[in-house]
Amino acid sequence: MHIIALKMLFGDKVKFTTLVCGIAFSVLLITQQGSIFCGLMLRTGSTIFDTGAPIWVSDPGATSLNNPVSLRASELQRVKSIDGVAQASPFLMHSTVAQSDTGATGLVQLVGVDDETLMGIPRDLIAGDFKGLNTPDGVFITTSRREYFGSPELGDYFEINEHRVKVAGVLDASKNFTPFPSVYTTYNKALQILPPRSKYLSFILVSPENGINESELCKKIENETGLKAFTQKDFFLKTMAYWAQNTGIPINFGITVILGIIIGIAISIQTLYTFMVENMKQFGTFKAIGISNGELAMMIFLQSSFVAVIGYGIGVGLMAIMGLNVPRNGELAFYTPYQLLIIAFVLVFFFCTAASLVSIRQVLKIEPAIVFKG
Repeated sequence: MHIIALKMLFGDKVKFTTLVCGIAFSVLLITQQGSIFCGLMLRTGSTIFDTGAPIWVSDPGATSLNNPVSLRASELQRVKSIDGVAQASPFLMHSTVAQSDTGATGLVQLVGVDDETLMGIPRDLIAGDFKGLNTPDGVFITTSRREYFGSPELGDYFEINEHRVKVAGVLDASKNFTPFPSVYTTYNKALQILPPRSKYLSFILVSPENGINESELCKKIENETGLKAFTQKDFFLKTMAYWAQNTGIPINFGITVILGIIIGIAISIQTLYTFMVENMKQFGTFKAIGISNGELAMMIFLQSSFVAVIGYGIGVGLMAIMGLNVPRNGELAFYTPYQLLIIAFVLVFFFCTAASLVSIRQVLKIEPAIVFKG
């Protein structure tokens, strides 16, 4: 009976194609929009991952990476003195204006890292030398979004807060969620560039000693200093949650995904129901020759499942082709976690099962006598 069910399905090429295309489009919509959403959320933590710091220490009032509350410089020494801390380094983040020699002006994220260890700076240096950061006017700039203020190259000069600096290196850092580039320099040099202020220390980056559990060290830092300490993963989740809660991104993408689900359900139910109605006599014949209701239900479920698998495969395949053609640091954020594919798979089978139940209900009402009607 399974073979007969598939032959019935393939026999009506128009409806079979309509079903597959509808489901494929729905899957494409869900996975493509979901991948863009995940890519955007991943960019909220690009700086966190680029630093490589295992533990981030912040003021309890800090809500995310991009909304720090400045710490007193003395807090750095307190964190360094805690047992289990192998290294603690300052990390300064401050948005300011930069201007190139051509007159192009734009915001930059000025980042100051430890003068000696350079802990917190991305290690993928594609031009220049790390020694250049120790020169009096040397800074590193990221490749992404530097066109916002004139696209300075290695050796070029530009101004930050009326301080003239030189591009001593170019970093291939991940693109940030915020729409402006990052400029890296040493912590003390950053303090000289920025206007005088009592507190500029944004975070403290901590490396635990060998064998020390990161989560346990975070609790110890919090208990002894009154500050907040996060593992890299936890700090990323906190930052991502901040942007998700304070922007319309989840709502906008959620609406698109819901539309994809509705389209898939509508097309599946309508087409499968029409398919069942047009094959009413065939199902009546099966009943007349003794096929049970359970076997008929399994036939319909097999047909919908087969269509679901094919439509899902085509939809995911189209999404994968799109994803492969998206540059890593391009304007379009695109990231597909395996969880998204599982969710899409479950959703496809959910609305295909729903379509099957509607059709099965009608088939179970069929009287075998329908076969002898004109």
